[in-house]
Amino acid sequence: MAGAGFKVWNTGDLINASEFNTYIMEQTVMVFASSTARDSAISSPSEGMFAFLKDTNTLTFYTGSTWSNFIGEGDITGVTAGDGLSGGGASGAVTLNVDINSESSVTPVSSDEIMLADASASNAIKKTTLANLPISTATQTALDNITAGTSSLTIPIEVKVADDGSGSQNVFYMLNGTDSGAGTKTPALDVTVGYKYKFDISDSSNSGHPLKFSTTKDGTHNSGSAFTTNVTESGTAGSANAYIEIEITPETLGTATSTGSTVNKLFYYCPNHSGMGAEGNLSLYPVSASAGVSLGLVLALS
Repeated sequence: MAGAGFKVWNTGDLINASEFNTYIMEQTVMVFASSTARDSAISSPSEGMFAFLKDTNTLTFYTGSTWSNFIGEGDITGVTAGDGLSGGGASGAVTLNVDINSESSVTPVSSDEIMLADASASNAIKKTTLANLPISTATQTALDNITAGTSSLTIPIEVKVADDGSGSQNVFYMLNGTDSGAGTKTPALDVTVGYKYKFDISDSSNSGHPLKFSTTKDGTHNSGSAFTTNVTESGTAGSANAYIEIEITPETLGTATSTGSTVNKLFYYCPNHSGMGAEGNLSLYPVSASAGVSLGLVLALS
């Protein structure tokens, strides 16, 4: 008899076996080894009765048509989690969402702390500071290779082609760092042994104007030839990712002479059109320090 537990009993009232069993079951939490044991023992459950299952440590109750978990997976709804946070849902497990766009910006300092899952401790949640964050293995390898002398730092230089102002002669212009626009005609750059200088010739203005180096001014247009020692070329001028790169090493400079080295200067030129290098050159070894030029390695485009 459903609802017997809510009946008001008076002294002298008679209670039959069905009412008594229903009353006891509604007022008592019964313990079973499993849901199978529960269903076997209670063939006709009453709405509202409780049963505890030992195998899952779950408290269940009878809804009138089925057994449901009273303690178990649930939802959190209607809760304000805080700035940039949300959670809950219509069904399923509770989730916590962080919206980074809702947070204010800050300039991090080395003592700032962040949380992480420690992979060496079964992903236990721990904290560390920005100062203690490791660099990537790729970056560390690159630094180690530079320190060991097995690789060089690369200086990028963008190359464009434009008229020199005369209206009749195209020349090479170059950009680096924060330079903008067409670039600078015949710039001067200081360089050091161990560096690579990568001339990016992918700009469309370079189409038909590949850049090359020669120990002779204007290169092949003046009976010279292309200089290839420690020079790497890739792609077609004017196309994506095209470049020519030169690495400054003792081999690039060559053998010492009374005036400096075997290779004092490298002129840049276009093999298809004369005059495009103008007076620009790579001065690999200064002839004299008396003229105010230090005895370091200088890249002079003048």
